[in-house]
Amino acid sequence: MFLAYDKLQLISYSKQNKIVRIGIIGTGNLSPKVLQNFNANNNVEIIGGYDIYGVRDIEVFNSLSDLLVLVDAIVVLDILSSTFDVLSQVVKYGKHVYVENVSLCSKSDIRKLDMYAYEAGTIFQVGLKQRFYDFYQDLEKYNITPRILESSRYVKFNKKSTQLSVIDDLMLHDIDVALKLCQGEVKSIYSTAVGVYHKDPDVVNTRIEFYNGCVANLSASKIANKEVHQTKFFQNNTYCSIDFVRQSLNVQNNTGDYEGDGDDWGVKTTYSQSQDSDDYIALLQKEINSFYQSITNSIESISGISQYLQLQSVTDKIKEQLERNFTTNA
Repeated sequence: MFLAYDKLQLISYSKQNKIVRIGIIGTGNLSPKVLQNFNANNNVEIIGGYDIYGVRDIEVFNSLSDLLVLVDAIVVLDILSSTFDVLSQVVKYGKHVYVENVSLCSKSDIRKLDMYAYEAGTIFQVGLKQRFYDFYQDLEKYNITPRILESSRYVKFNKKSTQLSVIDDLMLHDIDVALKLCQGEVKSIYSTAVGVYHKDPDVVNTRIEFYNGCVANLSASKIANKEVHQTKFFQNNTYCSIDFVRQSLNVQNNTGDYEGDGDDWGVKTTYSQSQDSDDYIALLQKEINSFYQSITNSIESISGISQYLQLQSVTDKIKEQLERNFTTNA
């Protein structure tokens, strides 16, 4: 049974006072620095935590239900606490949720959580940190509508990296970036892979077509000679290149009034991310601020559970295709 009255009462409290009362479940990535960052955020107030060990300066509750009645939202930074039973209890109490990782939940469980959150009218945000790079703020002024997108993610070969998954650990980031930038429903997917050294895929190439006409070509490798991570995309008046290794964004924009010399065209602009803008705490802070904005303004999260389901659906289709389109000599 959903506690609708309790939910509405607490959400009303939050909107009026512009402070969201947060409870934290599990230890996981809750370091003293992370907790300090939470406490320095004027938009949120940490009420306490549940199932937390070894972290000072936070009140620990013995019962999850005792914590839930005092908060507006729950943050889960511990994968071991991110179970369906815990998350469904939180949502059924009418609380907003930010969960860093939902890998312990099955696809069926995630769909149920999405339905529960919809019925309860709560925000359910998932940790898709790649959606919070500074680059996307810089791109807002360009009215991004890509027609062709290309991503390359190569990591140096390491014999010890036997468990590294090209899809789940490397390509997942670029699939999500493609879904974010192309902003359309997926029409078709074609994927192929080869195992050059290992018995599982070392190199994967995927082509994703969207109903809005955009096409994304993604490649990833775990046997490269050097680190490469770039995304390039093209549209009717703009070419953009994001270098995630060098932390830079280059935009070449055809304004129609450029009269430069030589073979150059358009106006070239380079943006660089601020120092440490992509470290864990900086990205988590952006996620929590976005979480706060979604709650107080009653708007869908830019990394909500529905977007995560779409991402998972694409990766599942790629894996299904690789059961047919994968060869190895290992």
